[in-house]
Amino acid sequence: MRREGRLQVLGLLLTLLLPTVAAAGAALEPTLSSSDNYGESFTFIGDLEDGTFVLVQLQVTNIGPGSRTGICRATVLKPGQRSWTPQKKVGAKEWSYDAATSTFRVGACSARSADGVTKVEAGLEGGRVVLEYAAQVEPRSPEGSEVEVGSARYRHEVTLAFSPLKATVQQPKGTAVTLSGGGYADHTRSTIPPGKLARRWVRFRALRDGGERMVLLAREGQDGEFGPVYSWTEGGAPSAMESFTLSREGAKERSVWTVDVFGGDGAKAMVLKSTSLLQRSAPVEELGMLGGLIKPVVGSPVTYLHRAVLERSGKTPVAGLMEVTLEGDL
Repeated sequence: MRREGRLQVLGLLLTLLLPTVAAAGAALEPTLSSSDNYGESFTFIGDLEDGTFVLVQLQVTNIGPGSRTGICRATVLKPGQRSWTPQKKVGAKEWSYDAATSTFRVGACSARSADGVTKVEAGLEGGRVVLEYAAQVEPRSPEGSEVEVGSARYRHEVTLAFSPLKATVQQPKGTAVTLSGGGYADHTRSTIPPGKLARRWVRFRALRDGGERMVLLAREGQDGEFGPVYSWTEGGAPSAMESFTLSREGAKERSVWTVDVFGGDGAKAMVLKSTSLLQRSAPVEELGMLGGLIKPVVGSPVTYLHRAVLERSGKTPVAGLMEVTLEGDL
């Protein structure tokens, strides 16, 4: 398989291995595993005032060739412009965690959380992304955040649920632009084979100022069981939900999604509706025949990122970002 193809696959697969509980001072330190299916991701997201979506991920994995591989990847989606999705893979000697400065480095990328702030930097392909959060990471795992499949395990934690954010983006040969917005971050660790971790995921994040800020995470396993499923509104505590249904009109880039989320009493608690597509990502599918060789091992994840609106009875609709991830785009 071509090197670019391997990187593309690893990058998206690790976004699905969405964290492990650690002490606050070591919240950015990977906890390694010898499992061939081990993957750990620190994900940082911003929704900016001009509608730009920005993401930086620092990852460590044994999936694919080699072990203890580090990957740094970024995504910048500016309204009306082509996406910029650089990434860099490095060997085990090119990433590290420095406890003295609370800094995790992967090649030319880094994340540091100390003294009440969190700063993430990614220098990739002649460009640069800097995310500055006005808060220090505070890991929290809502109810149901741990999943077990046999002896393998996945764990998720939110490290920055709601934080003001300043983001600076300089694409190759471009000028640096600094914008404000709302930020989110999480950490995931998994030794479950990616294709067996979930049948589908739904994630919603309302992060900008001026409205209610909240996050929603929902997973359906390959066995049809649900969990974790929770919603979390700023100023409150995470609220466990029971299940969800997902329906679609159209196909691929023309897909329009509706998600019904049900509470513990079985009643519909909220409805999430997509409004516009920002990105469709299907790395295994895009590899064609080569993808067919690795699909039995890693599956074929497809992720849609949309602008969306969340509706609840008697409350003002909430606008935000929605991700729908499917194991195979059926």
